[in-house]
Amino acid sequence: MEGVMKAIPTEIRKRIIFLHKKGKTAEEMSEMFGYCVAAIYRVRQQFAQRGTLEPQTHRCGRKTLFTPERRVLLTSLVEAEPDATLSELGNRMDRPFRTSTIDLWLQDLELSFKKNGIRRRARQARRGGKKSTLV
Repeated sequence: MEGVMKAIPTEIRKRIIFLHKKGKTAEEMSEMFGYCVAAIYRVRQQFAQRGTLEPQTHRCGRKTLFTPERRVLLTSLVEAEPDATLSELGNRMDRPFRTSTIDLWLQDLELSFKKNGIRRRARQARRGGKKSTLV
C-alpha cells in the first residue's frame, strides 16, 4: 500500500539519539539511515517531549464507537427482533445512532437487515394501472 508511512524502528531511534549526543548532524544521520531530515528532527523532538523512543502509532485515528458492549447489544437486538429496520435498531441502542452507522455495523457482524420501513412496505406491482369497469 503506497503512501502509508511506517514508524521508524526503535533501534534506529536509539541510534539517532546516540549519534545526536555524539555531535552528528541531522543531515548526516539522514543520509546514514535513509530517512528525511524532518524525520530525524521529529525523533529528537518526540524523545525530548515524551522521554521515550517508542513510536506513538497506537494513538492515531478516531476511536470506534462500536465497542464490544455495543456489538453484543446490537446482536441481541437483531436476534430478539430480526425484522426491525435500521432506524428502529439505531433508536434501541444505548444512545441513538443513524441508519448508516447501524448498516456498517451489521455488515461488520455479517448480519442481514430489513430494507423497508413500516410505511414503505414492499407491495405487489400493479400491471396496467387501475382497472376500468364495463358499462
